Amino acid sequence: MELSSFARIGKGVLTKAIGLQKNYIEVYSQGPDVLNERESNCSNCVIHQKKEELKMLGLEQAADQIHCFCHTCSSSVWEPSYTTEKRYINEKNRYGYQPTLKSNAIKLLLLYHFLHPDGRGFIKNISIKELALTIGCTRATVISCNEVLQDYGYCYFGHSGIYDHCINIYLPEYKDYHKTAAEGGRGYITMSSDMLSDLCGIESLNTLRLNLRGILEVDNASCYDTRNSTAVPVTSQYRRLRGFLPSYCKRNVIQKALEENDAIFTLAFDEQNVTFTIKDKYAQKNLREKMLEDTKESLIDHVDHINTVLEDAVNAKHPEEKERIDTILSILDINPSETYPSLSLTLSDYEDLASLALQYSLHMVHMAISTIYNIYILPNRPIGTIGALARTIIRRKVLFSAVS
Repeated sequence: MELSSFARIGKGVLTKAIGLQKNYIEVYSQGPDVLNERESNCSNCVIHQKKEELKMLGLEQAADQIHCFCHTCSSSVWEPSYTTEKRYINEKNRYGYQPTLKSNAIKLLLLYHFLHPDGRGFIKNISIKELALTIGCTRATVISCNEVLQDYGYCYFGHSGIYDHCINIYLPEYKDYHKTAAEGGRGYITMSSDMLSDLCGIESLNTLRLNLRGILEVDNASCYDTRNSTAVPVTSQYRRLRGFLPSYCKRNVIQKALEENDAIFTLAFDEQNVTFTIKDKYAQKNLREKMLEDTKESLIDHVDHINTVLEDAVNAKHPEEKERIDTILSILDINPSETYPSLSLTLSDYEDLASLALQYSLHMVHMAISTIYNIYILPNRPIGTIGALARTIIRRKVLFSAVS
């Protein structure tokens, strides 16, 4: 069973699986960078002197307009500013309600996201034996967990019908992961297969829940602090952490549970708080660059495969060979044609398509590539930018799916 290197997992699904928080207030700080005039040695700068003159005349707006020139100064030193804001969070209203899951069911749900679901969330022909080996349980446990996941609405399963002891899986919320908040999306985290392996190695349910909550909190913090290139430490109060755990989980129980496994986080404790610092290899911003490169290489391989099949289609002479190639072209969603021009993409095209694959899915980008070939390349219609055209095709597909 081949796992993808990375997977998108919906924040709403994951939050419900580990347990919804009781209502709480979320406080965070953000603000624009400000110029440190003393460190920048602004006193002798003509722009600084002009700004001061305008301010003395009460022309604050004019002073702000010439302040933009300071961003181009090689001597300028900028520092972050902070404006404290409060949000009142009701996770049940935000994500809806589904019962919490036990340890093996959580691991199995995470694992399904690494088994190459298509754009609608379907996965075919999964070996029950290999699922059990991956998460470290028995086949009977996998079957039992699937029944729980189905009863609770996290996923649905059915027997393969092709292979013995294999199943098909449907993740109902997967198709909405890419949506914006305005479209009803709730966001997603990106997880690596290495992180999945570390999570599957956690035996205690509370330790697993706390690590997943830490991953969610760190990801949310990194969304607020987009300028910081390093992992953002997140401090959570024990009182907050108890909001999604069983009632017996006091401070000492939480600390002991977290100390059982330090594969993902570096942890610091005090009397009231836990500080989660995610390790560099798991930081979302460090993962994205690796994901883009891996996805770009996957797309290059996919297009090379298409071109190989197209070349074979042109050169095929025997009826049996033509029938075989026609079947492959059908699988690739390439329309029959008298001639098959090659599919030629630039490095910039692959980078644009890789970004789209991270936002939507690799399956959706494959669909867009086939559509572009059928509608534009086969009839020799002009194309502006492959990436922009692919985005338009994907957006139309998404909107059509939403309406239907």
